[in-house]
Amino acid sequence: MTGNIWVDPASFVTSPPEADAVLRMLELPRIDHYLDALSKDGGIDLGNLRRLSANTLVAMTGEDHLKTRRVIAPFFSKTGLACWSGVLEGALNHALDRLAAASRPDLVADFTIPLFIEVMPRVLGLSIDASEERFRAIETVQRITEPYLSVPTLRKLDRAVGELITAFPDASAPSNEGQPETLLQCLYRRCDELPEDLDARYLVLGLLAGSNSATQSLAFALYGLLTGPSALWQDAARPDWASRELPRVLSLYQTTRTLVRVAARATEVAGCPYDKGQTAVVDIVGANACLRGGAEPGRLHMSFGSGTHKCPGSFLTEVLFSQAIPALARRFPRLQLDKELCSFVQTPMMQTPVALPCETVAGSRRLSSRLCEIQDMDLARQVVRGNDHFAPPRMAEHLTTLAERSGRDLTTAIRVARNALFFMDGERHRVLRDRIIDTLGASRLRDWSGPLEAAIAGALDGLAQTSEPDLVTGFADRMRQDVVAPVLGIFPEDPERFEQLAPRLQDVLEPWLSLRELERVQSTFGEALSLMTVPAPHAGPRSLLEDLLAARPEGFSAMDIKAVVLVLYGAGFNLSHTLANILHWILTRPPEERAGADGAEWIDSRLEDLIALCGSPKFIYRMARHDLQLGDVPMKTGDTARVNIQAVNREQAGGAGHLSFGHGLHRCVGAGLSRLVIRRAVPALFSRYPDIALVAQGQRYFPLSQTVALSALPCTDTPTENKKNDAIHRTA
Repeated sequence: MTGNIWVDPASFVTSPPEADAVLRMLELPRIDHYLDALSKDGGIDLGNLRRLSANTLVAMTGEDHLKTRRVIAPFFSKTGLACWSGVLEGALNHALDRLAAASRPDLVADFTIPLFIEVMPRVLGLSIDASEERFRAIETVQRITEPYLSVPTLRKLDRAVGELITAFPDASAPSNEGQPETLLQCLYRRCDELPEDLDARYLVLGLLAGSNSATQSLAFALYGLLTGPSALWQDAARPDWASRELPRVLSLYQTTRTLVRVAARATEVAGCPYDKGQTAVVDIVGANACLRGGAEPGRLHMSFGSGTHKCPGSFLTEVLFSQAIPALARRFPRLQLDKELCSFVQTPMMQTPVALPCETVAGSRRLSSRLCEIQDMDLARQVVRGNDHFAPPRMAEHLTTLAERSGRDLTTAIRVARNALFFMDGERHRVLRDRIIDTLGASRLRDWSGPLEAAIAGALDGLAQTSEPDLVTGFADRMRQDVVAPVLGIFPEDPERFEQLAPRLQDVLEPWLSLRELERVQSTFGEALSLMTVPAPHAGPRSLLEDLLAARPEGFSAMDIKAVVLVLYGAGFNLSHTLANILHWILTRPPEERAGADGAEWIDSRLEDLIALCGSPKFIYRMARHDLQLGDVPMKTGDTARVNIQAVNREQAGGAGHLSFGHGLHRCVGAGLSRLVIRRAVPALFSRYPDIALVAQGQRYFPLSQTVALSALPCTDTPTENKKNDAIHRTA
């Protein structure tokens, strides 16, 4: 038998009836048999792990398994757990307070893990401290359900079991008066009803490790709810949320990806023959999708498994979700994830967040002596619309003063700042903005429909020609290179070198860089400007660079015009970032929610919602022109108001009125081009590749302070001969 049982996802069982049959009729992989083989063939003795495997439910069969289930079932029932409601409530309040007090709050480190540590050891009967080391040991032991682990991993499990078993009291330990009976005490009391020679400590340790999947699923559900429309989080605070939404949430955000079963003998399951030793992999995610699609009316998930080995703590998980999610939503109604900093761990059998950094402090407030954070939409609109009261950052003045005081030559940086629309003010800004909008307006963009369609088709062809397709480098970035660049007039004499420099152009979006960073950005812009050329006369639509050079606005030199266009190309990264964010969001939604994404009507009806949720820019900066009062925040002349776009967009009902493109005089001049590309690219992708899927939790982000930008979004199920041949080779 091989450990590479996940190589062919197409062979996984997704049909709920067949999945139920497999889970009922086939057996769990026996880790004790695996350990026996390791001991016999390699002389590897893992005593702690052997004792655990011999005393866990997953290793029990027949009458021993039934006896044990009969004893623990009343404890984990609704009635049995009722006496622990006070402990759960206290633990929940403790976790909420810890999250509120955290200087850098994280929903995993400061909420789900503390909740687990405060509840599960006490309920099960362990005396365990709340240290990070102990929790990681529990996580390690949790992997006991994975078949065919490597010897180094098994050794880690063995050490973790040895560490944790010391936290168990023996049968003679006195019970705590006035406290509910723990599971361990229950097992000691009913030892005559358990299988002979069963060690209750190891049984409980296995249940403790397994119960962590409940809090992992809770973290996964929080990620799903907080990355969806804000209405989901608002709804979670309502008293009847659990009665309406719990089954669906358990269906969508179960940390278990697959379950594995093995045929102990030649048999037939749901009409499918199995040889002795043949492995079946049940796709829980796929089976749940079938159930949500109506495969079995009235049933939405099989997240707790099925048959004799169905999770005994299913009701405990439901209680945890029902209480924890609404309590968190009520305590922090405007909780916001730092999406680009979230991270996951995954194996073929599970996926779970390991870090969910978030913002718990809502509302506008002063962050420092000169910086105010604006998180309220009404105030944000006052800032971005109020040109009489707020000015863009005076970057050219700042750089000029810095050059004088430091003695550094910042000529190129000053030129760039003078010609960046988001740093410009007054008549010069108005004239340039109007001229750019003439070229990038809807009527002129229609001339680019043909090149746009050709660029999309070329990118889609490229995805089919690679064995490891990536929707960032292979699709979203192509829209910037093959659409934005020609529309703006970016035709460098050394395209390869220019593309190496291009990502650094984004740094101009960040005001108040250090002197060292300014000199680095200046060097990049200087070299990029030197590579820019003016296209020779040609047929077809004229670019922005050509238009502006043909009739230069008053006060702009040819080098100024090149700087204008180059800055816009740097800002054009926001289009590819936003497109990638949108594709990630769509592909992480349930299949039933993205049905129709291959059609124009689907994207047209959701376009503004998607831009509001997935827009790349994080902030808009403005400076107070005079002393003023902005809501409860007093501002002095020269203070900076930083509008948190991610926060204010989530405050909106739907996408109407979002600030992803800014507003007022400094509204993004490329908004029309961005909408056009997104509107065309998204349905084209799903029309060409209707079965496209993401590599689970394979996304990666750039460490950028001003934008939410994916660096990798690997996907599967694009038709490529290379991948087909690879799959055949791996199977063989």
